[in-house]
Amino acid sequence: MVQKKACDACHQRKIHCDSASPETPCNWCGHHGLACTFNRVRGRKKKAKSKSKLSTEQSFSERLGRIEDALARTIARQGDNNNASSTSSTPPPPTVSTPASTPAVTLGPPVSNVASLSEQRTADEPIQSPFISTPSSTFDPRVSFGQIHYGGCHLGQISSHNGMPILSEEGQKWVSARTGEDVSFSRFHLSFQERRLAPALSSGFSYTSPNELYELPERYVVEAAMEAFFGSPFRLVFPVIDRVLFEETVNLAYEDWASPPSQDHISAKGSVLAFLSIMCLFQGKVQSLSTVNGEAYAAKAYHLLSDVFEDASIVSLQTVFMLHMHQTFSGRLQSATMLHAIACRIVFMLGGHTYAPIKTHGNDATRKEREGTQLRLLFWLCYIFDKDIALRTGQPPLMSGDYCDLTFPDNYMSCYFYLPDLHEDLDSSSINNEELTPHLPSDPGLSYLKDKTYRLLYSAQAQKKSVAEILRDIRELDDELETWRMSIPPDFRPALSITEEHQVTLHSMQLPRSMRHIILHLEYHHLMTTIHRASERCYSSQGENALKESDWNPGVRSSIALSLEASRSTLIYLKAAVSGLAGEAFWIIVFYPTAALMTIFLNIITNPLDSQAKLDLDLLSSATDLVRSMPVRRLTSYEIGHIKMVNEFVAELIRLGHCAILKATAEQKSKNTES
Repeated sequence: MVQKKACDACHQRKIHCDSASPETPCNWCGHHGLACTFNRVRGRKKKAKSKSKLSTEQSFSERLGRIEDALARTIARQGDNNNASSTSSTPPPPTVSTPASTPAVTLGPPVSNVASLSEQRTADEPIQSPFISTPSSTFDPRVSFGQIHYGGCHLGQISSHNGMPILSEEGQKWVSARTGEDVSFSRFHLSFQERRLAPALSSGFSYTSPNELYELPERYVVEAAMEAFFGSPFRLVFPVIDRVLFEETVNLAYEDWASPPSQDHISAKGSVLAFLSIMCLFQGKVQSLSTVNGEAYAAKAYHLLSDVFEDASIVSLQTVFMLHMHQTFSGRLQSATMLHAIACRIVFMLGGHTYAPIKTHGNDATRKEREGTQLRLLFWLCYIFDKDIALRTGQPPLMSGDYCDLTFPDNYMSCYFYLPDLHEDLDSSSINNEELTPHLPSDPGLSYLKDKTYRLLYSAQAQKKSVAEILRDIRELDDELETWRMSIPPDFRPALSITEEHQVTLHSMQLPRSMRHIILHLEYHHLMTTIHRASERCYSSQGENALKESDWNPGVRSSIALSLEASRSTLIYLKAAVSGLAGEAFWIIVFYPTAALMTIFLNIITNPLDSQAKLDLDLLSSATDLVRSMPVRRLTSYEIGHIKMVNEFVAELIRLGHCAILKATAEQKSKNTES
């Protein structure tokens, strides 16, 4: 039984304490080698004094007065600018933002040797939002694959094409000021432009006649691919097709057809081609596919899709989602996101976001029951990817929980009990009886928390929240994340923190189990980082929402420390677990070390004199070859180029981190000499 009182360390960090008694150390203290003590003095809570009506009205009046004064100064300043201007253009009407919606541009806690972005501006220079791109910017602000925030400031974006950070002009100026070096990451993106993949789903493949477009490979190739799919754990991660229903689709696709073919025929052919395109990505699984061009199959399926969009069906939904998978596993992240959006809309059209209990599963299920089960599985696949895309890109999710029934698949938790004994190939009884519940690419409960995190902390409405509301939501999400973590069986449960590689033991695990273990750990620590990183916005609040120094020390600072600890755990864990990765997952996994590296780097140059800065720099150095050591399904020139670019990028972060520490140390010595 967990006692009610938290230990001193957990109380200071405002995290859940699972100590059963003062004699038993909690999980957090045990992981970090800390003494689990209960020595703090618990004082009586002071009753909050109720504000009188008069004081409330006076406060409101003073606030209105400040806003009116600010408005008057803005109008006067604009009038002076107009008089000094030689042009006769009419300025736009002034707008007034509330303190909650106009954060100051400040990086990190108020430290004497840390220069904020706002302090680097001259007094007469108009403040320009770093969200707004200037003509000299190296990226298009309308197209991004994630935002880079630190210390309450927006520093740039993540490329929608290759997942690499792109610092804004403001971000580059700040990094340059902290390191004393000229900063430009544009060369990494120029090298990407030179080796960009040719678009797979475009006119790159031309067809001289309709017969050539509708042509399919020999049927034995499809049947071999089906046997490989249903005989591997891959079908439990991505249950994109049902055996009985897809056999009907294959029969229809290979039937003789009249000219022109019906929509059903076209849809069936597109589904078969899309299925072959994803099976071609799994090298060695199907010998008959070794000489087949998966890119050509994907392009054909995409061409056929345009003829069947008016006919929303499970077959067309499967086709779109499998093309989305093909683009994702091929590193074409932006086009994959667009295909995912189409799949989500088809799910809604078919009613997959609603839930109806299925009485019979497996071999005894009727065709209607199979369709219902398959539609819900496709819904969950779309939902899981939707939350990942939203959290990584900063783009709004497409599938709102308010309109979706989130009842888990039947017997879902049973997957954690069969996974430890699951091998690379499923036994025949499991295949024939369809007895194993798909465990999907991620845990649905964690996907729900990703959705809630985005909604409470990163949505448009969340930007208007006060400091108290932000901290309340962070605490609520942290509690729910810990509840989810404890609900996972111990063999798969993510560790709160990983400080040494020997804490990770995956050597004896089969690939299905090790991949599940890796995915849960990486997603857990990334979500922990994302939740607690939002506390940095408290530094940039203005007016009545400003957080006093006496208030943020125990809460906000510990929240930021948790965010950094989760990023460190990501790198340490992945270094130890890299041998348990599947090569097909390269483009999904590579995001996590890149995001963690950037978070740690920004903390180094923000606090270069901190005792942890040199240790973090050593961690970055040890992770130099991390991406290079990750297995890849097949090393094309595109993958090789990306790995080389990431390694060069990490080397540049390490160099700049060294420069920041040397610069801050020299400045401190100079101050000490003067004093």
